[in-house]
Amino acid sequence: MPYRTDSYLPFWVFVGLITLVRLLTIPFFDLGVDEAHYVLYGRYLDLSYFDHPPLAGWTHALFAWLFGENLIAARLSAVLLGIVTLWYLYRFLLQVIQSQSAALFGVVAFAATPMFGALFMMLMPETLLLALIFPVLLSVHAIERHNRLRDWVVLGVLLGLAGLAKYTAVLIPLALLLYLLRRRKTALLLTYKFPLAVLIALVMVSPVIVWNMQHDWISFAFQSDHVAGGGGVNLKAFGLSLAAQFGAYSPFLAPVAFYGLYRALRSPGDLLFSAGVVAAVIVLFFGFASLFKSALPHWNALFYLLMLPVGSALLFEQVRVWGRAIRLGVALSLMLTLYLHSELALKYTPFPAYASLHRDIYGFDEIMREANALLKPDQALAVAHWSLASRALYYNQSYHTPLFVLDRRIDQFDLWQPEDPIGRDLLLISTHDFKINIEKKLQCGRVVEMGLYDIRIRGRIVDTAMFILCEDFGGLR
Repeated sequence: MPYRTDSYLPFWVFVGLITLVRLLTIPFFDLGVDEAHYVLYGRYLDLSYFDHPPLAGWTHALFAWLFGENLIAARLSAVLLGIVTLWYLYRFLLQVIQSQSAALFGVVAFAATPMFGALFMMLMPETLLLALIFPVLLSVHAIERHNRLRDWVVLGVLLGLAGLAKYTAVLIPLALLLYLLRRRKTALLLTYKFPLAVLIALVMVSPVIVWNMQHDWISFAFQSDHVAGGGGVNLKAFGLSLAAQFGAYSPFLAPVAFYGLYRALRSPGDLLFSAGVVAAVIVLFFGFASLFKSALPHWNALFYLLMLPVGSALLFEQVRVWGRAIRLGVALSLMLTLYLHSELALKYTPFPAYASLHRDIYGFDEIMREANALLKPDQALAVAHWSLASRALYYNQSYHTPLFVLDRRIDQFDLWQPEDPIGRDLLLISTHDFKINIEKKLQCGRVVEMGLYDIRIRGRIVDTAMFILCEDFGGLR
């Protein structure tokens, strides 16, 4: 249905406001564990990486080249991708619901969730995938209507980009095949255009394949264990995964996504039904995986992007109790998300010691400054847990001192750390949540405690760094 250009004004006003909030927030909190890891991808450019494909790293490298290596450059791409995603989401909702007020409400509901607020301030592989999913669905819809070569080429390029963003993007073409089979549109797959699109996608993801060939396919082995490893059925892990999702996507709105899925899978419209099939494949895959091992809430981001706005928009059109309930839910979620943004920037909430919201995103620059002040010539720094490594490496860059990661876990840091620390004097850095018993874990000629350093916000302790010297490091025990 046609819409006047001026009818988009409320949408752009909302996008402008939420983008302004994000731009005002991103300079005021430090890099977290995962975010620092992907920023390092950009510094150590490669065809691919141990735990993820390369698109996040390539994007970080581009923005660092354009704007320098700083917090704004590290996050600007995520903010811009947020604008792109909101635009495509609005277009999608207009097509499937054909109500401008309901479509705008669906966009507001999406933006009101804390997780999506985070993903569009910190560039993650999911951030890239979120920006690609609606162009993929719209391309398939265009192929159904016109079956033009250019639409197949665009689809191949988009699926290739998705494959460069995240390994689980492979679920998207599988879901689209299921959709075409269910709608009895397999004739579209019997022309030369389909294998051409597949070839384009494979060529685009070839850097990932080449890199894995060079590294004994370690990424695929890691991902299979990371997502589905963990032994037998663990109902506690499943419950924790579900609770984490409801917290991350707002307890007021997360259940609405499942209502959206129900309506999408019953829809006679091809575009909404195709989105429902993709969402169903995503949530079933990670739901099954979480029966064995806790799933991180952002793994299901595609499901909530596709279905939460749909469910919210459809409930918005109901004039009775459900319409009022969804308005209240979105209002409460928006207040929660705005509070979290303001807290990230202003840090005014008096959290208890070691329970601060800022524990993983504040103070590592101070820790590395203190560590380097203690360091003597010919000594090196070290951390003994992978979750400390990315932030330590990032914030140590200006000191140009060697830093080693000491653990038995095989990961990306082993590829970035070709030197052997055996025989060196290492100043080990640990924190409150990652204390280490050096005499039990490491072989040292002598162990010397070098002191503690408290990270504080407004006088309250956020974290404590511990510095311990391991002289003549002899390896792990």
